[in-house]
Amino acid sequence: MIHMVLTNNCLFFLRLWKLGLEKLYFCRLELRDIKYRMTTEYGYWEVSIEKSGRLKLPTGLLRSLPEDERKTFYVTHGFGEYIMLWSEKAYRKQMDYMNSLDRNLTRVKLYRNAFLRNTAMVECDAQDRIVIPKPLMDIYSIDKELVMLLDNGQIEMWNSKKYHEKFDMSPEDLEKLNEEMHLGHYIAEKEGSDGIS
Repeated sequence: MIHMVLTNNCLFFLRLWKLGLEKLYFCRLELRDIKYRMTTEYGYWEVSIEKSGRLKLPTGLLRSLPEDERKTFYVTHGFGEYIMLWSEKAYRKQMDYMNSLDRNLTRVKLYRNAFLRNTAMVECDAQDRIVIPKPLMDIYSIDKELVMLLDNGQIEMWNSKKYHEKFDMSPEDLEKLNEEMHLGHYIAEKEGSDGIS
């Protein structure tokens, strides 16, 4: 049984009943923790980028991120025809996964080296602008117009023309694709599943 009371100083009283014994716990929840749960996970923006690689991050994109994840980012190769922009938290999670792999295996070394090549940490200036490294801009043909796609916390940055060529479809084609998706063939297995039904 849990009772929660919010006071003016954002102090929650959590009263837990366990094994017939009453225990009182106090925990402070910072305002940013509350804001984190209110952020969105998806978004689409078309932005202009300068020849130098400088671009202004859309206000809507920044508001979609937790307040403490809006200044420092990591720019890396994507897993397709796009550049990936990571918040610091998301990048650390990706690196934790990479560091869990056996570096002695040739395929793992290939993956690490390909992903980490040209990786750069970037910070927003006072006008919420960042600079994309030129090597990445050249590899992914980033020029003038850029599509930014926030998908479940990961930010893809596409050459605008390539993005539309790859993903634009007619309403009829989208209808057919939606029907296909709902047949259940593409649902990812839940983590921890042993494959036994």
